[in-house]
Amino acid sequence: MTRKSFLLTICLLTAAGLLFVPAGRAEADSRPYLHFCGANGTIFGSTTLLHTGKSTLLLDCGLFQEEGYPEREVERRNRFLPFSARDIDYIIVSHVHGDHMGRIPYLVRRGFNGKIYCTKATAELAEIMLPLIEWIRSDDRPIFSETHVRRTLANLVPLEYHRTYTLPDGLRLRFLEAGHILGSAMAYLEFENGGREYSLLYSGDIGNPANPLLRRQDSVEEVDFLITESTYGNRLHNDPEEDREAFRKVVNDTVARGGKVVIPTYVLDRTQNVLYTLNRLIREDAFDRTFNVYVDSPYANRLTGIYRQHYHLFHDDIREEIEDRRLPFSFPGLRSFPPRGRIPGPAVILAPSGMADTGAVREHLANYLPDPNSSVIFVGYQAPGSLGREILEGKSPVRIDRRTVPVRAEAHYLSSFSGHADYRQIGEWLNRSDRIGHIFIIHGQPEASAGLKRHIEEVTPFPASVPAFLDKVYLDTLLPQEEKEEEEPEPRDEVTREAMVR
Repeated sequence: MTRKSFLLTICLLTAAGLLFVPAGRAEADSRPYLHFCGANGTIFGSTTLLHTGKSTLLLDCGLFQEEGYPEREVERRNRFLPFSARDIDYIIVSHVHGDHMGRIPYLVRRGFNGKIYCTKATAELAEIMLPLIEWIRSDDRPIFSETHVRRTLANLVPLEYHRTYTLPDGLRLRFLEAGHILGSAMAYLEFENGGREYSLLYSGDIGNPANPLLRRQDSVEEVDFLITESTYGNRLHNDPEEDREAFRKVVNDTVARGGKVVIPTYVLDRTQNVLYTLNRLIREDAFDRTFNVYVDSPYANRLTGIYRQHYHLFHDDIREEIEDRRLPFSFPGLRSFPPRGRIPGPAVILAPSGMADTGAVREHLANYLPDPNSSVIFVGYQAPGSLGREILEGKSPVRIDRRTVPVRAEAHYLSSFSGHADYRQIGEWLNRSDRIGHIFIIHGQPEASAGLKRHIEEVTPFPASVPAFLDKVYLDTLLPQEEKEEEEPEPRDEVTREAMVR
C-alpha cells in the first residue's frame, strides 16, 4: 500500500465512521467485533483489536519493520494508531518478538496503562528484548523511551500454560503451546455477549514442527473463530533431515579448508537452535576436525541462559538428555565472543542479524565473504532488498556499510531452521480440529496469505478470509443463526385434526 492510498483509506474510513475516536465509541458498541490494525498484507506489525461488548483488548501490538519501505513510511506506520490507546483495557501477547510486542511501549507513551498478559517465559525474555528494541530504535525521533519500556515491563502479568484464567471483564483466557520460540503461546479466549458464547483462538506465530528444541503446538478441537499467521503461506520448507545433513557437510568441508562458517542469526531462538544442532553433531563425531564456535552477541548469550532455565518447555527427548546431564548448549570449543580482528584457524561464527542488514554479523561478512575457503549459511528467510538476499542471489560485490566487498565465499540457505510452519504444516494442524467456524488469515505478504487461503479451502472444510488493513468484522454476523423450531398448531378437535391430515 502506497502512502497516497494509505491516507485515502484512512480518510474514507473516517468519513464512514469506521475508525475509532477518543470519545469512547468502543465502549458504546455492544456487539463483538475484530478490528485488524496491523500485519494485514505485511509480515510485521501484528496488532488485532477485539471488542467483546464489555471490554476492548489487543492481541499483540508489534512494530512495523517491513523490508522495502522507506524509513519515513516505517516510522509513520509505527506512530499511527486507529484507536485511542486509553480505550484499550488490556493486551494479550503471544510472544516476545518485536513484530508482536515491540510497539507496546509506544502505546504506553500514548496513554495505555492496562495489564499485559503473557507466559512466564515471555515475561523473562521481555526483560532483555524490550530494552534491546529500545536501543536499536534510539534514533533522532524515537517513538518511545527507556521510561516507557520500564512501565511496560512493570505491567506484565505472567501466566501459566494450559490453565484457564477469568479476567476482570469475565473473559476466560487460556495459553496454549505455539512452538514458535520459547514462551510463545496461542491465546484461546471465551466470552459471552447477548446471551451467546463466543470462542476465539489467536495463533500468534505457529511453530515449525522441525524445531529441534521446543514442544509441538497444541491442537484445538473446536473454536468459533481462528486468527492465524501466513508467513510461509505459499512456501514449503526443505526436509529437515536433508537440511541437517547439508548443514553438517558445509561446516565439515569449510573447516577442513581452514575457512570460517558465518551464520547470520536472530538472537532469540534461531541462535539456540543452531547451537543445539552443532552440539548434537559434535556428540555424534560428525566433523573431521575440531573448531571453535563463537556467539558474537551478549544478548544471544543472555537469552540462551533463559532457555536453560526453562528446559521444561522443551520436548520430551531434550528434557531426558538434560536429566542425563547432556546439556543442549554446552560443548567443547564454544566461546561467547570472538577475538578482535580476524579469527585464526577454522571457526563457526554466529552473529546477529538474521538478514545481515544490521548487527555484528556485517563485520564478519566483510572479513570473510572475499575468502573462497569460507561459507555463509542462512537459516532464515531473506527478504528482497536485504543484504542476505543479495548474497544468496550471487550478487558481487556487495555494499557493507561504506565498503565494497567481493563475494567469493559459498552461500547456502537452509529453510527448515525457520521458526514458522509452512502452508502444508498449517493445513495439517488445522485438520486436527473438529470445527472451526471461520479462519482469518493475517501476518503474511499478500501472495502468502492468498496462498494459505487456497490451501485451507483445498484441504480443510473450514471457511477462511484474508482481512485487509483496518477491516472491521462483527463476529455475530459470522455465527450460524439460531434456528427456532416451528411449533405445530394444536388442533382444537378431531374434525380439525382430520382436516389437517387431508
